[in-house]
Amino acid sequence: MFYELRDHPEDLPIQCATLAEARRRARIRVEKFGFSVLIYEVNPFTGEKLLEEIG
Repeated sequence: MFYELRDHPEDLPIQCATLAEARRRARIRVEKFGFSVLIYEVNPFTGEKLLEEIG
């Protein structure tokens, strides 16, 4: 299982190994660009699931 950051559901993802890393990188992107970032959990067996929106 891994996590992905996306600025929009249709954007190319940024992969992260842990949820903590995803949250940290999302906060940095929010501060830098000023818009919300979506965090998805990706499981090879069940697919992807939207976990939260940082913004």
